[in-house]
Parts: sequence; structure tokens; C-alpha cells
Amino acid sequence: MTDCSHIAFCIILNGLKISFFECLPKLFWRFQMDTRTLAESYFTAVNKGGWEDFVAENFDYGMCDSQDIKRGRDVYLQGAGQFYALSQHLEVKQLLVDGRTVSALNRYRLHSPQGKELELDVAEFLKFDEFDKLVASNIYFDTYRFQKFIQGIE
Repeated sequence: MTDCSHIAFCIILNGLKISFFECLPKLFWRFQMDTRTLAESYFTAVNKGGWEDFVAENFDYGMCDSQDIKRGRDVYLQGAGQFYALSQHLEVKQLLVDGRTVSALNRYRLHSPQGKELELDVAEFLKFDEFDKLVASNIYFDTYRFQKFIQGIE
């Protein structure tokens, strides 16, 4: 039985005193998705739609050799959205998980505005929070080859 003399709120249930504060973690406990499953679901959504639902409001976004980290959900939605609009298909080649952090090697099949196609390997480093939201993404790929593709040179 719990001594509730020092606690402001207790529940008496079937003659047992239960501290409200002892129950709080159980009341607000929620299911947290396995990180591997979460990452796989995100990449599936990149192919099928709905990837935006995974992105948190507080978001950090880094790209290639830039030291500039962009912040905010809208910035990521715009940048990633432009890239994903070119993507015909994403194939996860390798996925490594450590806690809530994911390293992935993905192959994107891109289709340019000029009608050309390119397979581009992209290293992606993602971080998910305790609410299963994507809070950070850093991506690395051959920017020279990508620019030539976009310009219609390759």
C-alpha cells in the first residue's frame, strides 16, 4: 500500500491507496515503433506518398558538402519534395540502425524534366525522436553528376 500523506492526489481503488504520480508514466505510456520499421515505413512512403507525415516541426536538414544546416519542417518539405518529385523509385540497398539513428544507402531512379533517367546512390543519415517523428536528415550524393543530369547534359 502506498503512503499518500506527502502526495497531493491519491486514488483509492478497492481499498488500496494508489499515488497519482506513480500512475502517470503508465497513463501516458505510448507505443514507440521499432526504429528499423519506422525507417522502412518512411522510405516506403517516399515511393508511395505520405512521407511528409513523418517529419517533425523541429527539423535539422544537411546536404552533401554544405556546412549549412537548414532548420524547420517547411524547408525540408520543400527541398526533399523537389528531389522526391524527380524520383520514380527508391530502393533501400543497406540499412543500419543504432538506437533512434539510421544510416541508409539508397538508390534512387530519377526522371529529369527533359525526360532522362539516372540511378543515383544516396547516403542518408536520419534521426527519429521518441514520438516516431523524423527530426534530422543529412544526405550525401554525387552533386556534380546530379547537376549534369538536371541540366540535361548527362
